[in-house]
Amino acid sequence: MLKDELCGCPFYLFDTLGSTNDYIRENIAFLPDRCIVSADYQSAGKGRTGNSWQGSGDLLSFSVLLKNVTNPVNLTIICAVAVCRALNKLCPLDFGIKWTNDIICRGHKVCGILCESVLKGYTPGEKPTGNIICGIGVNVNQPVSFFERNNLPSGASLYSLTGKKYDKNTAAQYICGELFSLLDENFDKIIQVYKEKCITLGKRIMLIKDGERIEAFAKDLTASGCLVCENEGGTFIVSSGAVSVRGLDGRYI
Repeated sequence: MLKDELCGCPFYLFDTLGSTNDYIRENIAFLPDRCIVSADYQSAGKGRTGNSWQGSGDLLSFSVLLKNVTNPVNLTIICAVAVCRALNKLCPLDFGIKWTNDIICRGHKVCGILCESVLKGYTPGEKPTGNIICGIGVNVNQPVSFFERNNLPSGASLYSLTGKKYDKNTAAQYICGELFSLLDENFDKIIQVYKEKCITLGKRIMLIKDGERIEAFAKDLTASGCLVCENEGGTFIVSSGAVSVRGLDGRYI
């Protein structure tokens, strides 16, 4: 393990970990607020719906610990906007957000985000607080052959899209800098930026949960980032949970 600083915060870099999110959870009592844990290789990474994956050395995978968060539900939205802004600084591509937590470029997924809560007790009458672990995985330098070999037709990296290699630590610095800056901003402004970047809105979609499929039109977002949908049954609200979103024509939206 190498301990350093990134954006003025403790930065722990490992050669190999099972999962950076799990490492923080298991050591949360000893780790400081806003610390960053990264690993060149993850053997047991996981996505929002519980899907497992293994991170390669060309993948930037790291987690940020945020302690005593009063609005945990906002963090996935904030992280998505932070990653979009950071990647726009890093390379000359247009990045969008697939609701709720995937970063998309040219129809391909380049980043996934998983925010997990470690809730604490609270005093009645006060806002509950919790510790949030923000896990972020960015496809940085994988070649096209990596996605073909692993049967990931919807995946892409910054390198496969541009033909240029990028420094992973620079990408992490940009993302964490944007994230820490956004934590101090008004969330109403952040959700407006998220809406502008959300490629799911204004499209016909398929909602998939526990094997059930529901067609709908993605109409809007609530103030907290839930998806407002509409179909022949009327208007309804979808929270992220274990719901997957797909385009009716197979597009990754």
